[in-house]
Amino acid sequence: MTNNSTKNYVKYYEGNLPIILSAPHGGDEKPTDIKTRKKGIFEKDDFTFELTEEIIKQFQKQVNKTPYCVIATISREKVDINRNITDAFFDEKASIAYNQFHSLIKKARVQVRKEFKKGLYFDIHGQSHSHGFIEFGYLLNNDILKLKKKRLKKYKNSSSIKTLSNFSSKSFIKQVKGKNSLGSLMSKKGFKSIPSKHIPYTKDENYFEGAFNTFKYGSLDGGVINGIQVEFPYKNCRDSKKNRKKCAKTFVKAVIKFSKIHLGIDLKSNLYNCRTPS
Repeated sequence: MTNNSTKNYVKYYEGNLPIILSAPHGGDEKPTDIKTRKKGIFEKDDFTFELTEEIIKQFQKQVNKTPYCVIATISREKVDINRNITDAFFDEKASIAYNQFHSLIKKARVQVRKEFKKGLYFDIHGQSHSHGFIEFGYLLNNDILKLKKKRLKKYKNSSSIKTLSNFSSKSFIKQVKGKNSLGSLMSKKGFKSIPSKHIPYTKDENYFEGAFNTFKYGSLDGGVINGIQVEFPYKNCRDSKKNRKKCAKTFVKAVIKFSKIHLGIDLKSNLYNCRTPS
């Protein structure tokens, strides 16, 4: 049975996979005792809370296991959890939710390192760019994605998947936008994505390469957990329960294949881990 708990406006799922999810901007709780932020972005990433929980359900259905997951239930108007603490809130009371969220990601990372020796972290967001593509962020901006292979590969050590090559036989370029990249795997199933083999970058320059959480919890630190920000468009991904289920199902299938190819872990196998979430 999956153990999940909510405390200080943060919902946490104890996992038994080398996968960590977080969703910082899908909450809508607005406690009156916490003052609203005075500056920054306030918009909620609509239905990313629900999409993230559907992704958890799809992992349970497809591999009979649960990813670690941290979801903020508090509104972004009160605290932006995908920012450095100095820019995250106006009211010090909001620090409790902020610190809870980040301490749980850190806890999950410790567990994944201890039990699996490697893993993947996904920070789940929503965006409204007109191109309507899913955006996978590796801390490489759109101008970097436009570069030829020889120049692009020089940015490996600046990316949130810096150490993925320690486990994958595929090159850094192929991890980012080859046929077995997450973008290409999703595109093959009808969810056009950036970067991918056929859409290596966006022509309209609208692309989120990753922010604080991806920077903090990817492998820039040289660790074994590689991080990716995922920006889901509203249409066809978040706009209805039916579409959220379809998108989540496809995303989990892509992560299973990506993990097998680039981490060398078959998430469907019971051989690498038999622990039940406590």
